[in-house]
Amino acid sequence: MGPNDFLLIGMVVLLGGFMYYNGRKRKAQAAELTSRIAVGANIMLTSGIYGVVVSLGDSRAVIKSADSTLIEVDKRAIARVVEAPIAKAAPAKAAKPAAKKPVAKK
Repeated sequence: MGPNDFLLIGMVVLLGGFMYYNGRKRKAQAAELTSRIAVGANIMLTSGIYGVVVSLGDSRAVIKSADSTLIEVDKRAIARVVEAPIAKAAPAKAAKPAAKKPVAKK
């Protein structure tokens, strides 16, 4: 075995170590997220929908996303728990009519 073989083996071992560390880190983050999901928590789904958890099951959660809209989703679709309460959108204001240009004289 030459020095190049040791370098190759070392790189493979290093890559395996990084993969193992990242896998453990990802599992820890998922466990922390799962522990934070509770009834009444403000959450964001992976699709970008915001809502409040109404009820929890083993693998599903019921989310209230609007005043009367209930959505049943898989718990794995919950991307993160949002700390601040979700603000309701302000009603849209009526658009101001555009000003008319004066007509050119002939």
